[in-house]
This record gives sequence, C-alpha cells and structure tokens, in this order.
Amino acid sequence: MSTQLISQIQTISQQPSSSLQAEQVRSHIDAYFSDLDSLLHPSAGPSKRRKRNLEEEIKYWEDKESKSSRELEETTKSLPEQIESTQTKLQTLLSSAQELSLQRYSIADKLANLVSDLSSSDTNTEQDDNVADGQTKDNTESILSQLESLQSELGKLEAGLAWAKILEQVVVLSEKTLDKTNHKPTPLSAIPHYRQLNDLVRRLEGTLPTEMALMKVVTEIKDRTWQALKEIMSKDLLTACETLGWPKKVIYENVSLEARRTFERAFQDLLYLQAEGEDLHGENRPPHWSSGKGLYPIQAMIKPIELRFQYHFMGKKGTNRVDKPEWAFANILDQIYEHQSFLSAYLQQLSAKAGYNDIDIKSEFTLLLLPILLNLLKSRIPHLLDHPALLAHTIYQTIIFDEAVKEGGFELDSTSIYEDRESPVWEGLSGLILKEQDWFERWLQGEKKFADGQLNEIISSSEAWTISDEVNEEDDNQISGLKSTVSARQVKALVEQITDRYAPLPDLAYKLPFLLSIQLPILQAYQTRISGSLDAFETLSSAFVRVVPGALSGNTRSGVHIDQAKLTSGKNGLERLMKAWLSGQWIEEGMKRWEDDLFFVEVSSDLSASQTLKYKYASDPLLPSSLKQTSSVDSDVSASVFDILIERYTHLTSRAEDMIVKLITVETENELKQHLTRKWDRPPSVEPTDPSSHLLAALTTYSTHLTALSTTLSPITVSRIYRKVVDHLSNHMLQRGVYAGWSKFSEHGGIDLNLEVKEWKEASSNSLSSAPSMTAILSINTPWKKLEDISRVLSLPTGEAKDKVTFAQGMASAWDGEEGLKLFNDRLNTNLSREELQSVLRRRGECWR
Repeated sequence: MSTQLISQIQTISQQPSSSLQAEQVRSHIDAYFSDLDSLLHPSAGPSKRRKRNLEEEIKYWEDKESKSSRELEETTKSLPEQIESTQTKLQTLLSSAQELSLQRYSIADKLANLVSDLSSSDTNTEQDDNVADGQTKDNTESILSQLESLQSELGKLEAGLAWAKILEQVVVLSEKTLDKTNHKPTPLSAIPHYRQLNDLVRRLEGTLPTEMALMKVVTEIKDRTWQALKEIMSKDLLTACETLGWPKKVIYENVSLEARRTFERAFQDLLYLQAEGEDLHGENRPPHWSSGKGLYPIQAMIKPIELRFQYHFMGKKGTNRVDKPEWAFANILDQIYEHQSFLSAYLQQLSAKAGYNDIDIKSEFTLLLLPILLNLLKSRIPHLLDHPALLAHTIYQTIIFDEAVKEGGFELDSTSIYEDRESPVWEGLSGLILKEQDWFERWLQGEKKFADGQLNEIISSSEAWTISDEVNEEDDNQISGLKSTVSARQVKALVEQITDRYAPLPDLAYKLPFLLSIQLPILQAYQTRISGSLDAFETLSSAFVRVVPGALSGNTRSGVHIDQAKLTSGKNGLERLMKAWLSGQWIEEGMKRWEDDLFFVEVSSDLSASQTLKYKYASDPLLPSSLKQTSSVDSDVSASVFDILIERYTHLTSRAEDMIVKLITVETENELKQHLTRKWDRPPSVEPTDPSSHLLAALTTYSTHLTALSTTLSPITVSRIYRKVVDHLSNHMLQRGVYAGWSKFSEHGGIDLNLEVKEWKEASSNSLSSAPSMTAILSINTPWKKLEDISRVLSLPTGEAKDKVTFAQGMASAWDGEEGLKLFNDRLNTNLSREELQSVLRRRGECWR
C-alpha cells in the first residue's frame, strides 16, 4: 500500500508536457472566450456573468502559478520531516493494533463466558416448577428487550439531536441572511451567509435521501430565505421607483441625480442577485412563457402596474365591464407604449452592464405583463360561455391584442427564459385560452350562429337582389366595371369579415374550422339560393317551357292572381337573370382574388403539408380532393381551398349567361315568327313596303334587351352575350327566312333582306352606343357578317350592271374553280364557301342549277 502511495506521489510531482499544457490553454480560451471582442473588451460590472479580459486572465494565472510555486517549495522542504513523522506514527499504530488485537481476543473470551453462563442459567431454570420457570424466563426476556429498547431509543435521540443541530444551523444561517444588520451597505452583503446555507443544503442532499422529511424542511427554508431576500431588494427598488413617478410615464432626464443613482443601484443589485442565484442554483427556467418569471427587477416593477390593473379591471370599478374587454387590452398596450423609451434607453444599458446583454428589456417587460391579462381572461371567459356575442367579442379583442403586440416588435427569443436556447412560435394569449376545455368550440358555434343569421338577413332583405350603385375604389370588381347586387356585396363582405376575425389565430387547426364550417358553407348556401332561383325561372318562364294545353298561365296565392309571365319575360325576366349572373360573378371574382391572397395561399399550403388535418377533414365535400391527398406526390401545390366553389360558381354564371341569351333570342324570334313567313319575290315594278309591325316589334324587343345589357353588365360580358345572341338570331333568320322555302328570292327581295340586316345592325349600334367603352372592345357589325354576306348574294342584279357583280357571274363563280370563287368573294367583300354560295344562289328564282 505504501508503494502505491509513493508511486502516486511521484506521478503527480512530474512536470506536465508542453503539448499537454498548450492543449489545456487552448481549451480554456475556447471555453471562456467565444470571440476576440469578448477576450479584449468584456462587459463592465461586478456581476458573476462578467468575464475577464486578456490582461486580467494572464494576471490571474500568473498569480496562481506563483502561489503554486511557493506551496511546492514549502511542501518540498517539509516532505522529509513528514515522511519521518509518518513512519514513527505508523510504528506506533502497528504496536497499538497488536495490543488491540490481544484485547479483542480477551473480550471475545469474556463474551463467550457470559453467553455460556446465560445458557447454563436458562438450562437450570427449565428444571424448576412451572411457576418459577415462567417467572425466570420472563425476567430474562425482559432484560434483553429493555436493552434493545434502550438502544433503539438512544439511536432515535442521537438522530433527533443531529436533526436539531442541522435545523439549528439552517435557521441560524437563514436568520443571518435576512438580518438587516447584515444588509449594509446593501442586502447583497448577506450573500456569503446564504452561500453557507446553500452549501449546507447541498451537502445534505448528497448524504440524505430526497424523500426524507428533513430534506423537505431544509429545502423549503432555503427557498423561503432566497425569496425573502429577493422581496427585500424588490421593495428597495420599488421605493426608488416611487421617486421616478413609476408606474406613470418616466421622464428620466428630469429626475434628480441622487434619485437616479439610488434607482440604478437597486435595479442592478437585483440583477446581481439573479446572477448569483443562477450560479448557486443553476438556470432553473420556467417551462412556459406565461409563468410570469423573468428578470428580478422587471418582475418587481410590474407589481404596481398589476395592482392598478386589478383595481380597475378586476374589481368593482366602472371600468370592469365584460362588454368592453378592449379597455383592459388598451391599458396594457398603453403601458408598453408609454414606457418603451425609458426601457430601451436606460434599463437596457443597466441590464447590459450586469451581464444580460442578449435580453431585450422591452420584450421582457411585455412578457411579464401578459400574465396579468391571462388571469383576467381565465377568470372572465367561463362566465361568458353562455353569452356567444360577449364570448366572440372577447376572443376577437384578444386576437387583435396579440397582433398589436407582434407588430410592436415583441420577440420571445429575446427574453430571459429563452436566452441562449431556441424559442417556440409565440401563440399569443388567444392560443392559450383556446386550449382551455371547450372554449374554442363554444366560440366557433357562436360565430357560426351569428354568420348564419347574417346570411339569412341578407338573403331575406327586400333589397337583397337590387343592383347596387355603391362605389368602392379599392374593389377590383368595381374598377373592372362589374356591378353587383346588394346581397352579393354583403355576402362577400361577411366572408371577409369572418376572415379578419380568425386570420391572426396562431395555428391552422384553429383556422380551418372557420373556413370549412362557416365561410365555405355560406358561399355554398348563396350559390344554392341563386341556382334555385334559376330553376324556378326555368320552370315558370314561357321562354324555357312549352305551354301545355290546359295548364295555368298564372299562379294564385292567397286569393290573388299572379301572372308569372310578367315576372319571367321581357325586361323583368332579363333583369332577374342579370341579377343572378351579377351575384354569382361578384362572388366568383371575389374567391379568385382570395385564393391569390397570401393568407389563403398559406392555409392551402399548410393543409397540403399536414397529414393529421387531411385525415380529419377527408370527408368534407367542399374541400378539393387535391388538398386531401395523403401522398405528398399526389398533392397539387397550386390547389386552393376555393377550387370546388369557384367551379360551381363558374357553372352558375355560365348557366345564367346561357339563359340570358335564350330569353333574348326566344322573345325576339317569337316577334319575328310572322315576319319571316313573308314573300321575298317582289318584282321590280312594286315599290318597297315599310317594315312590318312584326319586324318593328322584334327590333324593339331586341334593342330593349341589348340596352338593358349594356347599362348593367360589364363590356366584356355584353360583348360575349351579344355575339351569342346575334349568332343565334342570324342562324334563325337564315333557317326560317332564307332556307325555309316560303318563297324564292328575287333581286329586289334580296335587296329587302339586305335592308333588314342594316336595320338590325343599326338597332345594335344604337342600343350598345350608350356605353362608350363598349365600342372600344366590340365590333358591332362583325357578328352580322355572315347574314350580310348572304343578303348581298341574294341581291345580285340579274342583268348587266356597270362596276357590279351580277347574278350570272355569281353562278359562274359558284360552279367554277377556286380562283373564281376567291375573286368573287373579294369583289363582293364576302366570305362564303363554295357549298354556302351554291345553296344561297339556289334560293334565287333565276338559278338554273
């Protein structure tokens, strides 16, 4: 054993290698100095978080080297004497051990004799009578049990005495820490006493089991001592704050120098206390940002603000109103705004000097104010669950407050509890209260009930289907010339209002229920309402349903006869169809803009990436299947949550547009029915007759409908409908008037047809000229080109005509080569195929083929 000790001493006394020394120096510098700036210019102040600069570090290790050298020299000098003394003591101990060994054998012999005597005594007593035998046995057992009891009692008394001594030490150190006589010049002077207390408790933790009652007691005393010391220093800070006017707005430049020094000393002392606590206890950070824990001085300065808040908004003052939660939120926002210059300009510097450089004091101040509002909400909302309007208003104001805090520059990773570690995304107060029990579901139900009620009011209003003249310069639809009905504008505004209420929510799991259970059903219900009105229109309109013999032409309701034909024909019928088209188109254009909005783009993208939410809403009929694909490969990144409804509204507006075309063409064709049976073989000797009443009626109906279109719909839409209407009417005139076979055409009959085409073109021009922008995008004559070309062919002169194409030339071109046909079309300014030209020429009486 002595050989091992000598070997160990020799190993320790050897000089370490230079490479090992260099490696240890490099590791030390890397661990304590992260960059050159911290090596050369560390932050000032006496805090334990402060680091030495290069010169101080060299001086520190030089002092340690000199001290170690002196100790080595003294040890080297005293080593021979110590070795000689140790050998002497060793010999003495060996002699003593031999004597003790002999004494042990002697004691063992005596103990064996005593046991033998006791055994023999027991044997003798067994031979006595039963009474005496029982009495002796009881006496023997009584002596042994007494000895054991006394031994146990002695152990307990010794343990109790040790416990009492430990408790006495703990209490004495606690009292010394909190004794005001030890707080001079500041309470920080009592830190050495607390260190002794903390070291004592730490030694006990390493010796005694943690479940022991003594450990719980001493740990509680230690914690209470630290908290009491913190409260003493917090009171000193609040006393100093009163001279600044806190918690009112502080104009630090106007405060006296002595008051400023007192405040700054108390503020920094609390920071030094916190740094000391981190060094002694470790960084015991709270698990969540809502705990109300942070920098000690900021915690202290929050107290008077919290007391005032509770007095005004949680007491019996008139400012405590459940219908005005925005007052409480505004109070906290005012505190942040009023004190931001004081926090940033002065307290930020004081914190940096104490070693808390990475903490943004404004964000720290904001963080410690949030639990005040959180306590208010948690105490108030349970009473609002049966009042949906108040509940929705309170949560909405909470969301607005969260947005205001974010816009104010609050950053969770700049606070003390997330210093040097990654912070989560700040969910806001709204994110916390919506996790409580069924609060979110109750809020959602209230919002849905309110939205459904609003939709019913909008649709049931007497002005729901009135075309709105309201002008909104910020609306893209208004800029493009698209009008809307009052209900369409209000439904769009209702959906946007709902978006504003839930858009700031922190998580997609909260946003999707609003979209899928409120917004999309509203849009679907409105589309169903418009579609139902088109179904009813088709059922009742004579333009869409053939009249059944014996059927009722009107309807009787409450004894009053209602003529449905007046509601579904003419100007009234067209107006109803245009209102349906405008309503659907307004919502469709709104959804197309929404799907390009950043908020809904993010919703679609996040939903596409979330497997949990895809599974949860896989059965939703209004959600596009491309967003519900479980495989990321099948997901469409360009898909939008509005795709299905946009498709339905597109079909709706297309249907309404087709019905407009059908109404105009059917009513115009009905007026033309008699006119198209006229004779077209007028001889040259007969003067042209005035237009028939049937033609005039058709032109009037046609012009009236076009005028209504041009004054109500956008130019692009009118242009599209106009082309469809003219194509349909032209084809009808050709089939019923030209190719029907009522009569052959003469030259002058063709001239009459050509004049009628000009009248149709003139009527079109007069009807559409009311909208100046219409002529800029629409060629009015182009849709009539084919009918006009045919009328020119039918009006070709029979005989020779100077500088004119004759009928004979037309016949020759129609049955000649391609060059002749092209020359004929160029001279007559037409665009007819060979088959069309031959068919038209056969309608002339002079045609010989």
